[in-house]
Amino acid sequence: MLQTPQQQQRTFWQRSNMSAKTTTDKQGTIEITPANPTAAVVFVHGLGDTAHGWADAMQQLSRELTHVKFVLPTARAQPVTLNMGMRMPSWYDIKSLTKSDDDDAAGIDESRDILLSLINKQVEAGIPHSRIVLGGFSQGGAMSLYTGFQIKKALAGLLVFSGYIPKQKDFALTPETANVPLLMCHGDADEVVQFQWGKLSKDKLEAAGAKNVEFRVYNGMGHSACMEELEDAKHWLQRVIPKDGTCAAK
Repeated sequence: MLQTPQQQQRTFWQRSNMSAKTTTDKQGTIEITPANPTAAVVFVHGLGDTAHGWADAMQQLSRELTHVKFVLPTARAQPVTLNMGMRMPSWYDIKSLTKSDDDDAAGIDESRDILLSLINKQVEAGIPHSRIVLGGFSQGGAMSLYTGFQIKKALAGLLVFSGYIPKQKDFALTPETANVPLLMCHGDADEVVQFQWGKLSKDKLEAAGAKNVEFRVYNGMGHSACMEELEDAKHWLQRVIPKDGTCAAK
C-alpha cells in the first residue's frame, strides 16, 4: 500500500505567529488568519492526509509572513484504486503511479472547483487574485498546477512540493497565466512521485508557455519535505506576496 509521509510532524521553527487566529470548520478547512491579512496562501495536502498534516508548517510560516492568511482545505474520503480501494482523503482517484492520463478526470474537475471556490472566497474578503498563492504537496501540488494554470485571472504564484501535472492530455495554460511565478520543489530520491516525473512536468509547462518557472532539487529527499525546502518557500513567498503589497517581477 502507498504510504503517505505527510502524517509526520513538521516543526521547522521554534514558535508560531501568536497574533494569528487558527480555526477549523466542519469541512476540515483550517484557516490561519492574522489581524490584517493583505495576501493569502491556499495550501492543498496530499493523498491520505488532511489539512492538519500541514498545519504546523503553515503556522510556522505565518510567523515570518505576518500579513498572510493561510487556508488549508481537507479532501473528502473516497476509495483510492492505487491503495487497494481503501477509503482515504483524496482529491481524485489514482489508478497508477506512471500514467497521469489514467487519473480520475471527473474528480480532478470537482476538486478544481473546490479550490476555485476557496480562491473566490479570499477575493470576496478583499484579497485580490494578484495577492493569492495556490500551492500543495504531491496530489495537492498536482491540483495546484491544474487549477492555477487554467484560471481566468492570474494568481500571485504557484508553490508545488513533489507535484506533477494530472490529466496531461487535457492540460493547456490559459494565456492569462503564462507569467505566473511557479516554484516547483522536488527530492531526487522521491520514490512515489518520481523526480523525473516532476522534471517532465516542469518541461511540459514551459513548452506549453509558462515563462516564470523555478525548479529546485533537494538531494537525498524522498516523498517528503525538509527544512531547506520550507526556507526556500518562505523566501519565495516573501518575494511574490511581499508585505508592502508590491508584486514580484513577472
